[in-house]
Amino acid sequence: MKHVLCALREPNEVLLNHIYEFGRLHGWSVECCGEKIPRRWFGDGVLSDYLTQKELSVIDRFEQTPVVSRILLPRRNIRTVRPDTERIASMIADYFIGKGFTRFVTTPPSVPASMLDGKPRHIQTALKLALAERNFALIQPKFAFDSELQKDYRHGSEKLRDFFGSIERPFALILPSPRRLALVYRILDDLCVRVPEEVAVMVNTDNPMITENAAVPTSCISGEFGELASKMVELLERMMAGEPVPERMVYSTSAGVISRRSTDTLAVADLRLARAVSFFLQNYMNLIGVEDAAGVAGVSRGMLIRLFRNHFGKSPSRFLLEIRLNQIRHLLDSTDLTLAEIARRCGYGSDMALSLAFRRETGIPPGEYRNSRRHMEP
Repeated sequence: MKHVLCALREPNEVLLNHIYEFGRLHGWSVECCGEKIPRRWFGDGVLSDYLTQKELSVIDRFEQTPVVSRILLPRRNIRTVRPDTERIASMIADYFIGKGFTRFVTTPPSVPASMLDGKPRHIQTALKLALAERNFALIQPKFAFDSELQKDYRHGSEKLRDFFGSIERPFALILPSPRRLALVYRILDDLCVRVPEEVAVMVNTDNPMITENAAVPTSCISGEFGELASKMVELLERMMAGEPVPERMVYSTSAGVISRRSTDTLAVADLRLARAVSFFLQNYMNLIGVEDAAGVAGVSRGMLIRLFRNHFGKSPSRFLLEIRLNQIRHLLDSTDLTLAEIARRCGYGSDMALSLAFRRETGIPPGEYRNSRRHMEP
């Protein structure tokens, strides 16, 4: 039996479920300690998220113990699996731009922005860069958000209230973690701000317990923690078996966006365009096309194409395809549904039609994509 320590500052239900399931199948005894590691703990391997090397060094024979971390640079006994912040940020930016938003708001990182392996360490930094590439700006408060709340919760809340109240609406609010989600809804309620009509909220988490049960069911990122956990446990298993593992970053990313009521709105002034977008969002699972959307919008096909290109920079058929691809990735990642069933749920007449469309866009067949999300490359 292998003895594995989970030293997690921010334990996540999805992450832990994958770790325990893998451990049961591979003869692990999994011990969780949170961020407080027992001095001179000893065992066969360690899984960690945001703990520093100094915090981990209390482990007995630390330099000889395999460690898989989310933030430490790969070296000797340490390997790293971390989110691909650039891809996740691009996914978030395109989602809100596709709904017509032009103002984007987030909270600042709790520590100074930095790069790791050439990619932004924090989602806020990555989001700022992704929006700049699309000619939009990211609005952030100038005060240290978390430290202000730690020092004086009331004073910090009032500063955040003043900040939200100063921004012209509508705007998209992207929270880097679920820790302050309840506080944000409390402040928006105090300001009498309507969600999602005036502020659309998304949180960077993969925990349905938090997002589904929030004051307003909240849209979130899907699939990151499942893939992250799969790659972390497989990497640690290989290290504990003595297999030579290259000192390179391993990346995980999200499958897509899970839309809930907190973003169920459009920031589109043109009523014709709004009707067409709403039609696509509500009917992508049916066998519909551009002609159907044009009929709902009350315009010709050519006029609808011009409206989409002027506002979104893409055709209506492309807009519909991206909605469907997002849902396909989510279902491949989070379920064991057959391709035929996924095709039925995403507006394709057959599994073959879905496979051809998916491969044309991603370069790989759906089955290979699903397998890559659940297992590391040897």
